[in-house]
Amino acid sequence: MTLNNSILLLIKQHPGIDYNDLYAKIAARYKNPASAKSALMRGLKDMSSFGLIKREGTKLLITDKGLSSMSIEMKDKLVLKLNQEMKKPLDNLDDIVKFLVILSQRGAQDKDLLNNAKENASFTINDIVELRKDMRAKRKYLKKMGELIEQQIEKLKELDFNDSSVLTFDESFTEKIIDYCAGRKISAEIKDELVLSKIPSHWIKQGIISVDGENIPLFIQLILSSPSTKAILYLPRIKVRIMAGKATIFGPYKIVQEIIFQNQLNEILLESFFEK
Repeated sequence: MTLNNSILLLIKQHPGIDYNDLYAKIAARYKNPASAKSALMRGLKDMSSFGLIKREGTKLLITDKGLSSMSIEMKDKLVLKLNQEMKKPLDNLDDIVKFLVILSQRGAQDKDLLNNAKENASFTINDIVELRKDMRAKRKYLKKMGELIEQQIEKLKELDFNDSSVLTFDESFTEKIIDYCAGRKISAEIKDELVLSKIPSHWIKQGIISVDGENIPLFIQLILSSPSTKAILYLPRIKVRIMAGKATIFGPYKIVQEIIFQNQLNEILLESFFEK
């Protein structure tokens, strides 16, 4: 609901409300009093100029035009949205629940709005009851599918299917990667010109960086020293995508899990060392 409609509803619910009481009811929506006062003054000025409210001394009252405007708001926005969402209710559960809560709250406060909703709604309580039944059936189905998916996950693990995991790209992770490579050749794709300028030219062939042996730790440390670098590392049987301080590993399940376990073990040992 827009601020103006919220103000209209408050004025309708509290005929003759004055500025200070109205301000007290909306102030909590704003970070500071100045913002609340500015928004309220602007809203009252606009509604007064359009004839939606009128003043009687310090009292604020809603006009027939204001009531009509609220009626149109209710019909054209809230109920029409609910009518639309209820055509495919299981696909729009979040919105349906949100709109029903708004409808029940407003309807309890304002009988005109409730009557307007009754006249224009294309759904009934029974439709919502049926929706609840469908949700329960869907939940049973999803539970069954969840059990089947869990079984397939375990089977794929046994088959050493492809897996992935996201870890922090830090010293602990790079140590594990260096150990895993064991001097075997790795390749990399890097487009960061600053990093490329620090790499010996003989490591680069046709835009691909290739290093092995004792050059691997030097290369990995070079990437680690540039945290904003984006890179893709091609290690034996796995790929590592580095971005925004994170390393995403792609490869066979057992290798990925081994790297994850070793990385966690390194972190635990490091924490224990500093605690001592």
